[in-house]
Order: sequence, then C-alpha cells, then structure tokens
Amino acid sequence: MTLPAGVHRFGAVGKPPLLLLHSSQSNSGQWRGLIQQLGAHFDILAIDLLGYGKAPATDDIEAEAFRFDDELPRVLEAIAAMQWQQQPITLVGHSYGGALALKLALEQPVPVCELIVFEPVAFHVLEANEPARAEIERIAAQMYQEDAEAATRGFVDYWNQPGFFDALPERIRAGMTAQAAKVTRDFAALMGEPHKLSDYRNVTVPVLLLQGKHTQESARCVAHHLLQVLPDAQSETLDCGHMGPVTHPQLVNPAIVDFVTRHRDAECLV
Repeated sequence: MTLPAGVHRFGAVGKPPLLLLHSSQSNSGQWRGLIQQLGAHFDILAIDLLGYGKAPATDDIEAEAFRFDDELPRVLEAIAAMQWQQQPITLVGHSYGGALALKLALEQPVPVCELIVFEPVAFHVLEANEPARAEIERIAAQMYQEDAEAATRGFVDYWNQPGFFDALPERIRAGMTAQAAKVTRDFAALMGEPHKLSDYRNVTVPVLLLQGKHTQESARCVAHHLLQVLPDAQSETLDCGHMGPVTHPQLVNPAIVDFVTRHRDAECLV
C-alpha cells in the first residue's frame, strides 16, 4: 500500500476507520495525543492537508480560485489506498479541517458514520450583512499584504490572543510565515464553498460540535448557525479558545473519546 505524501497511518489494522483533519497553520501532528488514546480501537489516517506538514504545496493554484474541491482528491486517494471505501468512517476535524469534514459528511463520496468537529469555520454559511462575516473578511483580507510575517501575526493572534505569535520560538514563527500563502487559499475555500446553510440539513449522521468558551465571534456564529440545521447534533462548550485541540488537548480529547465510545454501534464498529 502506498499512501500520498503527508498521509500518516496509525492505530490497529482491521479496526474501524478514523480520519483526522487538522486546522490551518497546523499539521497532522496536532492529533498526537488523540491518536494515542484511540489507537487501540481504530485504524487511523492523519492527513497533512495541502501546504502543511509533508503534503504538496499549492503554488500552482491561484489563491482566490482555491476550493475544497482542490483539497479533496488527495484525501479520497488516501482513503482508496486504505481500501476503506465500503467501511463507514468516523471523521474528526478542527477549524479548516472541520469545515472540510462537514463537506465530506454532507456529500458522502465515502460512507461516513459519525462526525466530530471542533469549531468548523464554514464561513460560507454567514450572511453578507452579519458582523461576524465582516470580522472574518477583515482577517482574510489582511493575508494579502506583502509582509507575510505581519499577515501571519494578524492571523495567529486573532485565533489566540494579542502577542501570541511574537512569543513563539523563532523557528515556529518562520515555519508559520512560510505557510501564509496556504492560509490565504484556505480562506478562499472556506468562503467560496458553494453549499448553503440549508444544505447541512442533509448531514444525517450523529454530530458532536465542540466549541471553545473563549473563541472569536466568527467561529461562534458559524457554530450557532450549524446547530440550527444539523438534524442529529449535540454541542459542548469547553474552557478554551479556538485552538483548543492544540492548546488544551486535555479538555478536547476526552470529549471526542467519550462521543466515539458512546456512539459505537453495529454500523460504525464491526
């Protein structure tokens, strides 16, 4: 079996499949603790999304033209390599990866049996006149400035707190700055996704939507809208911010483990 570059397999062969999708400015390594907790119960794929970790770059795609449809073929290729096509998959996604997981759960190019998302930033569900939409559009627009470090600082501090980026080690700051162009493409995909809020009524699998108590209004509003339409969703708010899966895995991971444990049934776990 040959997996695409940046696709990492963990867990137990023959167990039910679990797919992990990370946030912008991150990589599959953000799920290290969760993989340790669930590895005995699942066959796990943790994917570096395009432009992150060991995945290919996206320089050949114009920033404003980038869409989830550019991201998905590699994810589906990895699933095909695992020969998971006929097995119901548990999806876990955070932020950008959460919005991508929502799309997979809605369109079902492969069977999905349950979905766990931490603040999926599906900004396309926000109305043009909403303050939250204007807020996130300002953050997206500043990514186009020539100073990539300043753009990255604005993005990272928005999702964490003022001064967070400058307090990071220089090596990490440099790595994040090098990924600024992909963040711009992530925003284009999140805002340019053609699905409407009402489409998510067709996500019929059980959903756990996790939120951070100390998050930004843009993410909070997306979660609020989604919870109005997802037919089988429950929500839990944890004492952390938007980057909870990275900064507070001790809070986030137990909630995920509890959900997948309680929702093991004949369809998902054979």
